[in-house]
Amino acid sequence: MSSTGILFTTDRELTPGRRVELAISWPAQLDGSCPLKLVASGRVVRAEPGRAAMEIYQYEFRTASRTFAASGGDRP
Repeated sequence: MSSTGILFTTDRELTPGRRVELAISWPAQLDGSCPLKLVASGRVVRAEPGRAAMEIYQYEFRTASRTFAASGGDRP
């Protein structure tokens, strides 16, 4: 993970250009008691069997109590 991208493992075949959203459990907690998730959205820039790399377009921290919807589709 860097400030502009994330390399991640996947069991799905992803193609470069596809929009994705990742939700990652964050190790630090808000005020020491509230779990956080890093939610990043962007596009796949590289893919190979078992892993892919995405360029981050936008990210935010959310409390873990929020519901996360799976991103599905090749929407522009």
